Amino acid sequence: MSVLKTQTSKRIKDYTAEDITLGKGISPSDYDENGEQYYVSMADIKNWRFEPEEAKKVFQSYFNANPNKRIAINDIIMARSGEGTIGKVAIIDNDENEGVYADFTMRIRLKNYNPLFAYYYFRTDFFQHLIYTHKKGLGNNTNIFPSQIQEFPIPELTIKQQENIVSEIKASIDAQREIEKQIQEKQQEISKIIIDAIKS
Repeated sequence: MSVLKTQTSKRIKDYTAEDITLGKGISPSDYDENGEQYYVSMADIKNWRFEPEEAKKVFQSYFNANPNKRIAINDIIMARSGEGTIGKVAIIDNDENEGVYADFTMRIRLKNYNPLFAYYYFRTDFFQHLIYTHKKGLGNNTNIFPSQIQEFPIPELTIKQQENIVSEIKASIDAQREIEKQIQEKQQEISKIIIDAIKS
């Protein structure tokens, strides 16, 4: 942490629109497979994105009863517990995804800061190392808390600088996806050659 402290005096709390808060617990009777709102659990963000197709849905009454625990566009949801999951984040990038975030996650809602840049920063080895060195507990029962996260340093860059970095990251991701697409196409060609050889 000392490395970034020499580069910035800013902490995450300096850019939060409201306090970082833990989510809401749930009982089995609150789930509704035919519901329209999601319950965003740690399992639903384990791949660094919110996966609505995997998320359970809740009754409208549960959603209505928890107005302060809802997700919104550009919210960052962080897993706060469990080895292999703690510190993982997802950004809510679709305002059609309504839901309540789980008690083993926390919501980070920013102001005057690019949320996508923050999301990429939270994924860095540096930030994940902060999580690892500040988590509390033993074994699989480890936790990180909002009071700790809010004190972590965050790069002090202008919005324009953040936007430029996000654009550069997106370009790299697009290039990687194109390479993966080409590899997949080549794999299909190889499979066809082998299958044709077997049939002949």
